[in-house]
Amino acid sequence: MTKRAKILIVAANPKDTSRLRLDEEVREIEAALQRSQRRNQFSVKPIWAPRTKDLRRALLDEQPYIVHFSGHGHPEGLVLEDAVGEAVSVPPAALKGLFNLFGDNLHCVLLNACYSEAQATAIARRIPCVIGMKEEIADDIALEFAVGFYDALGAGRSVEQAFEFGYNAIELLGRSDAPQPIILSNSGNQVGIVTNLGPHRSYRFRAECQADVDKLRQILGTGLDKITIVNSPPFPDVEFEVEGDLSLEELRATMRRVVDGHVMVQTVARNNEYTGERDYDI
Repeated sequence: MTKRAKILIVAANPKDTSRLRLDEEVREIEAALQRSQRRNQFSVKPIWAPRTKDLRRALLDEQPYIVHFSGHGHPEGLVLEDAVGEAVSVPPAALKGLFNLFGDNLHCVLLNACYSEAQATAIARRIPCVIGMKEEIADDIALEFAVGFYDALGAGRSVEQAFEFGYNAIELLGRSDAPQPIILSNSGNQVGIVTNLGPHRSYRFRAECQADVDKLRQILGTGLDKITIVNSPPFPDVEFEVEGDLSLEELRATMRRVVDGHVMVQTVARNNEYTGERDYDI
């Protein structure tokens, strides 16, 4: 990263809802990153007791790389505050509309709240990676997941891998009431648990022309180990295979920086999942 990746923590605990340990969660996230090898690559910005307009303004002002929501949720929406500090539910469609406006810079949204699967699914079309909870989640379990996630992120792991560390942190508690976190790609498909934590990965994609891939290679620098033409169908598409340590979300985010990179963005997939078809919703 050429600049610090900002993590916007949205901490919402309206006065008419049960008390949560949000201050402790923020403190633990900051501590996990501060002790990490890559502490200089991240900055943390919490916003407390946010109203809907506060969330919008923070997204505009801070341009975060990650948004971390900590608070209450239910199947109908996430809970923010109204003008007098009481709970107001923000439905999935409204969240989708808001986050769609920030798809160019926002890489990950972590909804560390009960029943946030519906909200995660709604906003995953434009955001590379979204994490939510299928069921009700106890306060201490939410905290443990966050610590495991940011421990891994600060150690240089990808978001997908950090999700696995957070999931394992819950498993290590041995709690029967532990929920099942989910992680979704911006195709809207559930990624689930990534089983391979190794750094080497292989992807395939199409590009309109060789020049687009040359630009991608220039932006990535050493981010990829190898780029190979594997098929050269009739103009204008060329098919490539790449190998490196980037996650799919990181590779796709870089492809978006190529002026005519839309074909790459819409077709890139892991080698064993590649079809060559374009996903026009991305």
